[in-house]
Amino acid sequence: MRQIKLFFLHILVFCSILAFSVQPSFAVTGSSNGASDTIKVLTIGNSFADNACHYLNEITQSVEGCNILIEKANLGGCSLERHAGLIEKSTEDPNEKPYKGQSLKDLLQSNDWDVVTIQQVSGNSFRKETFQPYADQIVNHVKEYAPGAQIYVHETWPYAPDCKRLGEYSISYKEMYKKLNKNYKTLAKRYDAPKLESGDAFFLSQKKDKDVDLWSPSDRYHASANGCYLAGCVWFGKLFGMSPEKITYVPDDIPAATAKFLREIAAK
Repeated sequence: MRQIKLFFLHILVFCSILAFSVQPSFAVTGSSNGASDTIKVLTIGNSFADNACHYLNEITQSVEGCNILIEKANLGGCSLERHAGLIEKSTEDPNEKPYKGQSLKDLLQSNDWDVVTIQQVSGNSFRKETFQPYADQIVNHVKEYAPGAQIYVHETWPYAPDCKRLGEYSISYKEMYKKLNKNYKTLAKRYDAPKLESGDAFFLSQKKDKDVDLWSPSDRYHASANGCYLAGCVWFGKLFGMSPEKITYVPDDIPAATAKFLREIAAK
């Protein structure tokens, strides 16, 4: 009897030690699981990625327990084809470092990235024939040099309904959105990748309230302050797995009521 009691006492002690010694670990794969989470993001894109990340640091810092580190492999007007071509050039010539003195390989190896985003240049976003084989080449490069990173597909937005480029491309605002939406869905499905749905949010916002202007007054295709904030809220929600309505940061040049509306759109 005494031996049985000792046996169960040893089991109890062992279980107690195990319970206290096992600490929870947090892996950041697009959602926030703990107060000390920091999501490390590398963007491979162009000015539309710059727009989406314009307020992202401030947005993230406004939500308790959320932190973000952003590095950019962005070049103005850079398409998937050009990014893929730069990978090839940098492979052939180690001195080819187009991203502010670094190659994409350098950037991919510079940190343990949680997320790497890819996107098409806006002028090709609705042209399905422009995505491949270039997206595959970029994703394969990412998988080789940042194997632990999760690919995210950034769905860019359609141009403003009054943008002159739409006429030059012989396409309407709604047609541009429908085609780019389909192309980005195809891309996300191909890599089993989450989609940063900036384009969907722009389209929904325009549908709900046309008076909230999301586009730059100078060219009508880059994002205005409203558009940058909306895209940033979308990115926050998707990356951290939290409602954008938790965001408290409001840029100085956006009215509080407008910011609230944009956060609500981003949350849908």
